[in-house]
Amino acid sequence: MRVNTFTAGAGSVVPAAGAATTASNPPIVTVTHDDGGVQVGTGGPGQPLLSVSADGRGVRGGFSYEEGFCLPVTSG
Repeated sequence: MRVNTFTAGAGSVVPAAGAATTASNPPIVTVTHDDGGVQVGTGGPGQPLLSVSADGRGVRGGFSYEEGFCLPVTSG
């Protein structure tokens, strides 16, 4: 498994959801490559914001602590 963590700093482009975040508390973006898929999550200290993952089974996403969604992948 490979994990990359990024912190948006001055001059970074952040999503509109990050606009409410103060400069002293920039959003954290984590990208994980595992089991043939990729997972991307954003958040602040102790608070998840947006997440999305994709692999051979489907695409999943979520916002904060709300129940997420899943779109299965089918082959033709």
